[in-house]
Amino acid sequence: MAATHRIRCYARALVSAGHDCEVAVFRPWEQLPEGSSNQGIYEGVPYRTVLDAEEYVRQTLGKGDVLFLYMGKPLDLMLRLIRAAKDRGAFAVRDLCELPYGTGKESWKTCISRKCLLFRQFPKLDGIVCISDALMDLARRYSGRHTKLIKVPILVDFDSYRINSFQEAVPPYIFHSGTFLERKDGILGMIEAFGLAVPRLAPGVRYVMAGDLDSSPQKEAVCQLISEYNLGDRVTFTGRLGDSEVRSFLMEASLTILNKHPNSQNMYGFSTKLGEYLASARPVLMTDVGEAMNWLEDGKSAYIVRHGDVQALSDGIVKAFSNEEERRRIALNGREVAARNFDYKVWGRPLAEFLSSLGK
Repeated sequence: MAATHRIRCYARALVSAGHDCEVAVFRPWEQLPEGSSNQGIYEGVPYRTVLDAEEYVRQTLGKGDVLFLYMGKPLDLMLRLIRAAKDRGAFAVRDLCELPYGTGKESWKTCISRKCLLFRQFPKLDGIVCISDALMDLARRYSGRHTKLIKVPILVDFDSYRINSFQEAVPPYIFHSGTFLERKDGILGMIEAFGLAVPRLAPGVRYVMAGDLDSSPQKEAVCQLISEYNLGDRVTFTGRLGDSEVRSFLMEASLTILNKHPNSQNMYGFSTKLGEYLASARPVLMTDVGEAMNWLEDGKSAYIVRHGDVQALSDGIVKAFSNEEERRRIALNGREVAARNFDYKVWGRPLAEFLSSLGK
């Protein structure tokens, strides 16, 4: 999942900068995958699972150490951990990679929960690591006078996406490795756009989709669109894939699509899979929503179309497949953007310096 990926990148970035770092997993041991260990080293980063988070903080942290929280709830536990860290002379920092309680439909309950968190937690933090400009603005409004902020965009293990050449499968395919949720990934618009594009595409172009369709609330609507546009032999669902399998599909895809809607989740967040698509040197067709617009340029490092316009998305698919030379150029330029800005090693020193500056 994206959260695990970001934690790994944070930890490896700090280790690459010469800082000691341990990942503590606050979850019951019996939920760990069978055969896994409660303590060890993974990708050069020490980790352990703990049953009592507060006790772990009290026993492990000392003066000048940093408790770096990647968890949003429960709020009372977060506040107790922050208090325990400060009692030990340590600093408390949190990751902010999405609008708190902003991943679902907005309601009075989510609004109240968000306000409680913003007013009760943010002023107590020594630092906040934000993934987007929108979240930086939010943190500025609610953090304490001495709270320090830094923006760290999406992070990618760039070396795991090494490429020797721009290679595409035959017959070609579009690849999707996100969710089957309309709110987050605009799944229905992507399939409809593909359906509209198919009559204008070369025979054999497919859409390969990884993930769990059966658990999606949009499953019935997805199946209806596939039937309506007669895409039964054009759309392939792979089911859940491991990291190496996702990379294998990515490395030979001709196009990837991010159909983001301008809701709170997408306006505040920054899609991890965008970094993976770019690092793989795959051309990205995307809508003009959110933090990505600060990093990518239409016709240079991505194909960018107006959000909510299925016909424009369809035209973008046709445009991408009509010019292989342009598609390759955009893909390689996008990879360069990822190498300069999203490789976790690029952020090792800035992140370490930020954490070292707390309290100064």
